[in-house]
Amino acid sequence: MDAATPPETAEKTEPVNRPSIWPKVPPAFVRTVLSGHSGLGLVAAALIYIVCLSGTVAVFLNELKLWEEPAAPTQTVASPQAVQAFAEAITKAHPKAGVVYMGLPTPDMPRLHAFVGEQVFVADAQGRIAGEASAPWAHFLEHLHIYLHLPETIGLIVVGLVGAALTGLIVSGFLAHPKIFRDAFAFRWAGAKRLSQADLHNRLSVWGAPFHLVVAWTGAYIGLATLLLFAVAGVTTKGDIAKVTAPIYGEVPRADPTPAPFPDLVATLAWFDGKPDLKPTLISLTALGTRGQLVEVNALMPKRLIYAERYTFDVQGRMTRKLGLSDDGLGKQVFASSYPLHFGSFGGLPVKIAYGLLGAALCVVTSSGVTIWLTRRRDRGRPAERLEKAWAAIVWGSTATLALSAALQLALKVPPVWTFWAPLAVLVAAAVAVKDARFWIVSLRIATSAILAAVVVVQAVKFGGLAFGGVSLGVNLTLLALAAVIAPWRKPLARAAA
Repeated sequence: MDAATPPETAEKTEPVNRPSIWPKVPPAFVRTVLSGHSGLGLVAAALIYIVCLSGTVAVFLNELKLWEEPAAPTQTVASPQAVQAFAEAITKAHPKAGVVYMGLPTPDMPRLHAFVGEQVFVADAQGRIAGEASAPWAHFLEHLHIYLHLPETIGLIVVGLVGAALTGLIVSGFLAHPKIFRDAFAFRWAGAKRLSQADLHNRLSVWGAPFHLVVAWTGAYIGLATLLLFAVAGVTTKGDIAKVTAPIYGEVPRADPTPAPFPDLVATLAWFDGKPDLKPTLISLTALGTRGQLVEVNALMPKRLIYAERYTFDVQGRMTRKLGLSDDGLGKQVFASSYPLHFGSFGGLPVKIAYGLLGAALCVVTSSGVTIWLTRRRDRGRPAERLEKAWAAIVWGSTATLALSAALQLALKVPPVWTFWAPLAVLVAAAVAVKDARFWIVSLRIATSAILAAVVVVQAVKFGGLAFGGVSLGVNLTLLALAAVIAPWRKPLARAAA
């Protein structure tokens, strides 16, 4: 029986002798698990929804960076000489930068760029610094999904707990609905709204189950691995986390400020010539121009799921060490594969589109799950009106303020952290105080649709013709399509009809 189906309705609509692939489950067990499922979902729902929403958008992080800074120069391939010149120019311009990360052009990020702290600089074809392209809104989105804008270690653990809670919800949801696979293609379009909403929740849960479990489990693994590493460090290395993480992140070099020749990156990149299964994508440069300098290269392996294999080179460009993420034990390979699986950074644009659609489905499942629980409370004579209004404000307010943060960042460079969280808090407080849930759903859907369209207008005004070509055109058309889909084209059914 579905969570929102009254007994009398189920008796009329479900044949009694239809076979089920699940063994018969005692009703008391189902009720107990369903109760735990609802309670866990209510506590974690708001954080789960925001993490799922931000993660769905963050799948297209590189595309959003190109959209946010479309004027920065692009190139499909960077010559080793340009990489060498760019590294020397960045080091000269930022001599106190301890670590510089240089990104080589890839299909979804066709730029030669360097990360210096939170700044991002791009190079022209000759390796000269062409300007800054930091994409602050994309950076905000990334930190929202990974850290919830908490201090990084705490935030990563909290998001890991959110992933663990989501994993528990998925598993308990299947246990609480023994017939969910049997009814995988059943959908009650007509009749009570709560029944169609329950069917939508259950059908999306079944169809998206493999994806949902993968992203939930990998999110929990990535976040809680940090907590585990701290625990292991406390027991085995007296709190020295660097020693524990060395097998998966590499060793931290000893500082030695004595001047030394600049590393030969041309020779370093030449080492990869004739190795089609290794494509350099990121160069980590530590303490350049000193004896303590370290050159590490992340190389993508197109036939493997791991995010990269890491190689260390000396100043003459000779390979001295391989980290072993691709072949040094199952643990390392699982760790290195969790990131591409979670973020969809494998398989190119088709995989990203699939992750985007399935991520949107997960947002719908999260939203509808709480709505179903609240509807059942109301039907049993125990309505939680304030909670209903607060949930409506969280679901649609977070989409509206996410769009608002992009518009104000592009137009006025307002820090997006404030234009996301502060308006969202105000909306939730206002929703609890006045009107009903339907008012807030309709109003915030209208607001989200209008702001998404405004984001496109702002980007077009700011960048002119650049907004109508390449990646920018694709992002802008997607935003307009979302604005059309989100807009409430019909009046929601009255509560009595539900």
